[in-house]
Amino acid sequence: MSMSRVSAVLALLLCLTGAAYAADQPKPTLSAPAVLVELTAAGESDIPNEFRYAIYEQVVAHIEQTGTFKDVYRSGDTRAAETPGLVTLHTTIGKFKQGSQTQRELTTVLGWSRVEVNAVVASQDGKTVLEKKVVGKVRFRGANLKVTDDLGRQLAKLLRENFIATGTSAAK
Repeated sequence: MSMSRVSAVLALLLCLTGAAYAADQPKPTLSAPAVLVELTAAGESDIPNEFRYAIYEQVVAHIEQTGTFKDVYRSGDTRAAETPGLVTLHTTIGKFKQGSQTQRELTTVLGWSRVEVNAVVASQDGKTVLEKKVVGKVRFRGANLKVTDDLGRQLAKLLRENFIATGTSAAK
C-alpha cells in the first residue's frame, strides 16, 4: 500500500472513532437561562458549618465558570424571582466523613475526606427536573476543605452535562 492510502485509511479510522465517541457522549436535554443556588442543607449529617458554606461558595464559583447559564443567582437574591425559566439547585448533605490531612500525606490510603450530597434541580413551579447523588473526595494531598472544591466541580459538571448552555454566566 502506498503512503497516501495508508494515510487515507488512518484518517477514515480516526473520523469513525471520533464519531462513535461523540455518539456515546450524553446530550444535554434540559434548558434554562438562569439558576438559583440555594445554601447547602446539612440534612442529618454532623457536617461543620464551614464545610457547608465552603460547598455553597465552590458550587456557585464552578457553575459560573462553566458558562452553562446566562445568570447564576445566590440564595436570597430577589432578582431571581423575576427571571423566566429559572431553575433552582438544592443540595442536601447525605454523608460526610472528615478525614485527616496528616494521615493522607503520610500513608495515601488513610485519612480520606468524603462528602455526598443529594442534588435536586427544580423548575419554577417546584417540579424536580433533575436529581442525583454527587460525591466530592480528597484522597491524597490537600486540606480537608479541598473536598468542597471537588464537590463544586462535580455539581457544575452535572449541570453542564444535563443543561444546554444558554450563555455566559455572570456573577450576581
